[in-house]
Amino acid sequence: QKALSANKTRTILSVLGVVVGVASLITMLSLGQGAQEQVKKQVSNLGSNLLMIQPSLRRVGGIAVESSAIRGFTIEDLEAIKTISEVELVTPYVSGRKQVVYSNKNWNTRIDGVSVEYQFIRNSVPVLGRFFDENEQKLRTRVAVIGQEVVNQLFSDKDPLGEFIKIGRIDFQVIGVLPKKGATGWRNEDDKIVIPYTTSMYRLFGKDFVDSFDVKVKEGYDLNEVGEKIKKVLLKLHRFSETKTELIDIRNLAEIQQTITETTKTFSFLLGAIAFVSLLVGGIGIMNIMLVSVTERTREIGLRKAIGANTTDVLLQFVIESIFVCILGGIIGILLGCGLSVILSIFAKWNTKIVFSSIILSFCFSVAVGLIFGIWPAKKASLLDPIEALRYE
Repeated sequence: QKALSANKTRTILSVLGVVVGVASLITMLSLGQGAQEQVKKQVSNLGSNLLMIQPSLRRVGGIAVESSAIRGFTIEDLEAIKTISEVELVTPYVSGRKQVVYSNKNWNTRIDGVSVEYQFIRNSVPVLGRFFDENEQKLRTRVAVIGQEVVNQLFSDKDPLGEFIKIGRIDFQVIGVLPKKGATGWRNEDDKIVIPYTTSMYRLFGKDFVDSFDVKVKEGYDLNEVGEKIKKVLLKLHRFSETKTELIDIRNLAEIQQTITETTKTFSFLLGAIAFVSLLVGGIGIMNIMLVSVTERTREIGLRKAIGANTTDVLLQFVIESIFVCILGGIIGILLGCGLSVILSIFAKWNTKIVFSSIILSFCFSVAVGLIFGIWPAKKASLLDPIEALRYE
């Protein structure tokens, strides 16, 4: 302790290198963990046991265009999917983008024409008001359930329930507000309006087909097997051979979730690796400073050996000094890293999550750095000849 306090500037520089490394490691790991948690939450918000079915796209010059074989699905397809025993719920989609106007405000958003089952398939039971019912769906009623982003853009703090909005040039009454979902990798789930698919087909977009289906599969059934069964039913209805499975694209939400989770894990690992490198750089700095310290304290080492200290005593002294510096830097770095994570979460609105295991890991790494990078200077000091050391100027 006396040796460290006698060279305060050197000690502070040594501690600073470890502080930066540990703080970086804690911050990077919390960012990575936060990203994983956010992805899991967003994907779970989309629903569970979910298959998303649409006509396959063909590529012309690298650009995806409509399949010439199956342009869209029909109401007959919808009814056929409902009869499959493994299917719990199904909703069609008749979608597009429209300009939406309320008072003197307007906003371009996605319009999803869906069925009543949508709210249960996509975990989207309204937080305000209600969803449309079977009768409104049958009568092609002009009612709308709007997302949180649409509320913010058109109504600000005003209650939207009961108000009329223009979608395109058609008046719709707002009857509900969807729960907040947040942005996924490919779209903002809050920036949309949901209306009955019958209204969407015949009153808004003038389509005679359904764009896609969401199918919720009953618990205990394999999603891929059910997907293949649905493909065969649809191909038969559209008078194609059952072998033409490439005409229909079925995405398994569980597989998408797994892929995204693996990607975020890789992202977390890379962030941690970058921070770990900075911790190693701090360790190299400690080693260099300890080597300088050994040179400057050569006479002290010689004197200690002359009055009875053995090689092990000197070795332990320098190793303990190195570890002490890293423990001190590790503690400060942990506090700083946790503080930075909280600041990023509050002010930058980044998703961070501090896990206790990452704190333990960072502390253990800092101690290991002190031990590993303190060994060489300590060994060099312990092997000094006491007579030569006392002669050193």
